[in-house]
Amino acid sequence: MRLSVVLLVVALLCLSGGGGGGLVAASTDFKFPAVFNFGDSNSDTGGRVAAGLESILPPYGSTFFGGPAGRFCDGRLILDFLMEAMDMPLLNAYLDSLGAPIFRTGVNFAQAGCSITPAKPTSVSPFSFGLQIKQFFSFKDKVTKLLSKGDMYRPYIPQEDYFSEGLYMFDIGQNDLAGEFYSKTEDQVIASIPTILLEFETGLKKLYDQGARKFWIHNTGPLGCLPENIALFGKDPSQLDELHCVAKHNRAAKLFNLQLHALCTKLRGEFTGASITYVDIHTIKYSLIANYSRFGFEHATQACCGYGGPPLNFDGNVRCGQTVSLNGKLVTAKGCSDTTEFVNWDGIHYTEAANFHIASQILTGKYSDPPFVDKMPFVIKPRF
Repeated sequence: MRLSVVLLVVALLCLSGGGGGGLVAASTDFKFPAVFNFGDSNSDTGGRVAAGLESILPPYGSTFFGGPAGRFCDGRLILDFLMEAMDMPLLNAYLDSLGAPIFRTGVNFAQAGCSITPAKPTSVSPFSFGLQIKQFFSFKDKVTKLLSKGDMYRPYIPQEDYFSEGLYMFDIGQNDLAGEFYSKTEDQVIASIPTILLEFETGLKKLYDQGARKFWIHNTGPLGCLPENIALFGKDPSQLDELHCVAKHNRAAKLFNLQLHALCTKLRGEFTGASITYVDIHTIKYSLIANYSRFGFEHATQACCGYGGPPLNFDGNVRCGQTVSLNGKLVTAKGCSDTTEFVNWDGIHYTEAANFHIASQILTGKYSDPPFVDKMPFVIKPRF
C-alpha cells in the first residue's frame, strides 16, 4: 500500500508539476500515447506463461497482484513502475488473449529466457529479439487493417500515429551473457559481445525504418550478484569481488554495457529525427547491492523465495514455489515473510521493493544518457 501511494505521488510530480510546491512541470517528453516493450524476464508481464512454456506458482505475484500474474517477481517490475509513473495502464503481453486485454496504449513482446541472438535448440526460450520484432510488425499490420474497418476496434488498439509517437523500450541481453558462461570462458563470452550487439542494432534499425523514433534502452545489470550465479560460479572465493559477487560475470556485463553505450551514441548520428535514451541500470543495481542497508534492505544477495537458507537461500534443484523430492525428502522453496527486506526475489530476479527503488532512481534522470535531471527537479527517496 505504501508503495502505491508513493508511486502515485511520483506520477503526479513527474507528470503534473506538483501543484503549489514550486516544482516545474516535467517535460512533455514523458507523455507518450503508447509504449512498445521488448525484453526478457526483467520486463515480461506474462508472455512466457501465455505461450505455454512455463507456469508460475505462488508465492509469485503475492505482494501486489494477490497471486501469479505472469511476472517473475513477487509483484511489479521496473516496467510496471515506469508505466505507472507515466500514468499509463500496465502493459499486456502480446500473446495474452485472456482477461480482455487492451492494447490501445501499447503492448509487451518481452519473453522470459529470451536472448538478443537467435534461439538455439537448447535455448530457454524460442522468442529471441528478432522474433519479438517480427511479432511487432505482425501486430502493427493487424492494427492497420482493423483501423481501416471503422471505429469498432479503436478503443482497444493503438491509433496509427501511436507507432511513430510511442516509446520503444528495451531491456534485453542478460541471457546472452549469462547463458554463455555455462560453456565458454570469460574471454570467449567477451569476444561474443560485438555479435550480440550487431543483432541488436539490426533490430533497432528495422524498427526505425518502420517509423519508430523514441528509443529507451536499459543496459544489463551486475550478473555476478545474482544468487544463482554466485551458487554456481562462486564456490572459489578467489572468483568473487568485494561484494562477494562473481567477478567475471560482472566484468562481462560492464564490457557489454560500454559497447552498448557506444552503439547508442553511434545510432544517434544515424537515426535522423530520433531520440535514444541509454539507461544505466547496472550502476543503479550495483549501488543498491553495495549499499542495501542504507536503502532499507536487510539482504542483498540472499533470495527471498528459495531453499537452502543463508547465505544465498538458493538451490537450482528447488526453484521458488516448487515442491520436489531432494535426497528422498519432499522440500518446498517458500517465500520469506517480508519481501521488502530482500533485494533478490528468487535467485535470478529482483523483488518488487527493489524494482521500485530502481525505477525511482531511473526517474531522477541522473543515470541516463542524455540525462534528463533538469526535467526532474527532485530526487525520489523511497522508504519501505
